[in-house]
Amino acid sequence: MRTPARRNVVLLIACLALAANCQSVLADDDLADRLAAARRYMSVVPVSRMLDDSVSELAKQVPDEKRAEFIRQMHSILSIDVLERATLNAMVKVFTVEELNALSDFYGSKAGRSAMDKFGIYMAEIVPVFQQEIQRALQQQPRPR
Repeated sequence: MRTPARRNVVLLIACLALAANCQSVLADDDLADRLAAARRYMSVVPVSRMLDDSVSELAKQVPDEKRAEFIRQMHSILSIDVLERATLNAMVKVFTVEELNALSDFYGSKAGRSAMDKFGIYMAEIVPVFQQEIQRALQQQPRPR
């Protein structure tokens, strides 16, 4: 039969082993490495391409005769520098070097490029359904008294 003290010692040893393992992972994943990996990803999947796809999808809501002007105006107003900086900062904050490299490898592959080309179409299909379902759920929430 185990005593509470013995369980605590085992738990402490396990925590120390986990902490030591995390420390070695963090040592292999420093800021400079994450920045390099994020920049590699952004060279494979340029923010400008994502922006073009987003504006093109948004422009589908504009009448045909005004669409080209809408796209031109959006591109003149939007700041690619702001978006690239935000993308880089978020990627470095959220992903590990290994994850960033895996993303770059996938989206740099033939299958990954094909999937990325279809992603805007996929999002156009699924986002309205998500929005409708969330709206429906919000309407079914009990009203505050």
